[in-house]
Amino acid sequence: MPIRPRSLPRSSRSGILRHWTLWAWFVAALVICLGGVSFWKSGRWLVHEDAFDKVRWGVVLAGESRDCERSDAAIRLFHEGKLDTLIISACRVFKTRYNSEFMVDYFVQQGVPRDRVFEFRQDAYSTIEEARLLVRQFRLQNLDTVVIVTTTFHTARTRRIFRKLAAGYPVVLLASADYGVYDPSAFWSNRESLKLWFDEWAKTFFTVFELAKAKPETGKAEYQGLTPDIWSTRSPAEFPAPAVSTSSDTPGAPAGARMDTADGKSESVLATGSASSPADSGRESPRQALAGTGDGKTDAKSVLDSAVASKSDSVKARKDSIRAHKDSVKAKAAEEKTALALKEMDKKSGADAKSFGEKSLEGKTAAKDTLARKSLPRAPKKPAASTAKAEPKDVKKTGTSAKDASKASDKKMEKTRTKKKE
Repeated sequence: MPIRPRSLPRSSRSGILRHWTLWAWFVAALVICLGGVSFWKSGRWLVHEDAFDKVRWGVVLAGESRDCERSDAAIRLFHEGKLDTLIISACRVFKTRYNSEFMVDYFVQQGVPRDRVFEFRQDAYSTIEEARLLVRQFRLQNLDTVVIVTTTFHTARTRRIFRKLAAGYPVVLLASADYGVYDPSAFWSNRESLKLWFDEWAKTFFTVFELAKAKPETGKAEYQGLTPDIWSTRSPAEFPAPAVSTSSDTPGAPAGARMDTADGKSESVLATGSASSPADSGRESPRQALAGTGDGKTDAKSVLDSAVASKSDSVKARKDSIRAHKDSVKAKAAEEKTALALKEMDKKSGADAKSFGEKSLEGKTAAKDTLARKSLPRAPKKPAASTAKAEPKDVKKTGTSAKDASKASDKKMEKTRTKKKE
């Protein structure tokens, strides 16, 4: 039996390499599995909703889609009794026009009383800027708990922003509004949902770095940014109507409580300087009143009340002018409708007259023809036929007379008789 050479022992280096290769494959498989599960759950991680029974204040964040899912969710919570008062955070949609100008009408149409819906007009370009303005306004009004109503995929990031900036005062709760396009369990099912998922996660990562260096808000708003002034001592029946036209504020400037002036222009009561109405040129503006107080004890609420009271006449005049304009428009429409009806009647009567004229003309022509026929001379009557026998046409006139012809015929008859006898 041959002797085989003894195999050399493997080096420790090859064993170490084989060992780390197995671990690398294991780590790669684990990362793939965790990545798949994370990707599947990432749609739900963007959603967060707090449970609550009843809160007085509810804020509808700006930036909802054209389906108004946030407004519908806030209205539903109001009818369920979970929210008592709604605040619309409105942004500019065209020059100096805010979307709250028509959103308030929609809320009222859905059964929310007008004195329970208020506007917060702002010019923020991001959720963080909007949250800063709202937190300052909440602290100015000493609100303890506020419910933020926003879209489903926007709730988690909004909760992180508000809680960092508010720092516990006021307490911020989140209520989600379902958006039919976005499905948290299957966000990859359609293109729009996948785009919202990617965009929201990109904003979330950016917000984490932005909030890391951001400090909580400690100040209060410098002006009353809600329209109308709901914290005054007046009753709800005395609330001023919402402004029909907004002021021409500089872009980027925060919008305050707006009142209409006598010349038809709108004015920011506390956010701008002096009033633009000629009637109020001699009065002191609210900002001047605040600046002129040396002791600093002037209350912003009382200043706003005085400003609103001074503008009540101009607001009433504006309402009257709007009502007169509407009446004139209605009267003009009625006149146009009447003129159109008269025109149609004239056309119809003209057509009837034309047809009647044609018929009468035909009748006149027929009568004229009849008279013409009657006036024509009649042809003479033919004479009566004579009783005498007419001469036969085939008789040729010869030189013999009629007597000779009769004699000849008699002779001929006699000849025939004689032949018969024989």
